Amino acid sequence: MKRFCLILLLAMCCLPLRAQTVQALEGPARDKAIATILQANDLKTTLQFRFVMTRHSAMLTEDLVSRGHAAYSYPDKVRWEVEQPWQSVFVMNGVVKGDRRQQTLLRNVEKLGEKGLINEEDFIVTVYATPQVWQVDLQPLRRDLGQLFSRITLLTDSRTGELRSVVLVDQGGDTTRLEFSAVVRGKAIDPQIFVQP
Repeated sequence: MKRFCLILLLAMCCLPLRAQTVQALEGPARDKAIATILQANDLKTTLQFRFVMTRHSAMLTEDLVSRGHAAYSYPDKVRWEVEQPWQSVFVMNGVVKGDRRQQTLLRNVEKLGEKGLINEEDFIVTVYATPQVWQVDLQPLRRDLGQLFSRITLLTDSRTGELRSVVLVDQGGDTTRLEFSAVVRGKAIDPQIFVQP
C-alpha cells in the first residue's frame, strides 16, 4: 500500500494535472523502455547539468531545498557545486589514496558507467509508463546499496528516455529528490574544474 501511494504521489507531482493512465510495462515494451533510457543516459561521456535537490524527512518541519550545478567526466571525475542556500563544492578527480569514502563512491560511479543507470544484477527493476513519463523503480539487491536505500526511482521523458529526476528513499522512509535541467552531454569540459579547491 505504501509503495502504491508513493507511485501515485510521484505521478501527480511529475505530470500535468489531468487524468493519466499508469501502466506497468512487461515483455518487449519494458525492454524497449529500458534500452531507450540506457541509450539516452549513457554515462561513458561528459555530462553537465543544473539541479534542484529536495530532502524530505519526518524529523524536519519543512523540506530542505538546495540548488546548484554539476559536471561529470567518465570514468572518475565529478564536480558537485551547491550554490543555494549556502555554497559548497565537492570534487573527485580519481581517488585520493587512503580515502575509503571516495574509493566506495568511485566504485559505484564506475559501475554506473559500465552497467548504466538500470541493471538487473544490482536491482529488482519495475517499469511504469504514462504518456509523458517512464518511471523505473529500482529495489537494491546488493547489501551495500540496500543499507542506504529501500528504493531508487528514476523518472524519464517517455519520448526520449532522458532522465528528468531521481527519488532516493532511505531505509527510514526519508526522501531526496533530484531534478535535472540544462543537461549537456558529450561536450568537452575544462579539466581545471576537477582540480581540488
